[in-house]
Amino acid sequence: MAFVDEILTHLDAQCGDYQAMYREGLQQRDCLRNDDLPGLSAATQRMRGLMDRVQLRQRELPPDLTKLERTQPAVAERTESMRQLIHAILEVREQSESAAQTLLDNTQDELRSFGAGRRAARQYQPTRVNEARFTDGRR
Repeated sequence: MAFVDEILTHLDAQCGDYQAMYREGLQQRDCLRNDDLPGLSAATQRMRGLMDRVQLRQRELPPDLTKLERTQPAVAERTESMRQLIHAILEVREQSESAAQTLLDNTQDELRSFGAGRRAARQYQPTRVNEARFTDGRR
């Protein structure tokens, strides 16, 4: 029973980290939508730290967790909760990717318009006229 309690403690910690990842994912999505690059960078660093913690804790879980799910309802409940959290995180990730693509498209449009403006400005540059030289043929 102590073994199962230890696993439940690890699973609870995993769920907590996945919930924190979900919140950071929402933060990243909002930063992308608001074009807040410093906030996005900070949220990304926090997300990487959480991902590292989840990966390290995953190593502490037994490889035959699915067998325990069948025999221990508490384990099954927590793993199902984690699955739902992971699906929610993936949905937020898709939203973030969409927001990033929109931001990229907008930036590309702006760069194209700057390039068109630069070309137009070059076309409207006044041409330099050399001074007229009149000669009377005596020089």
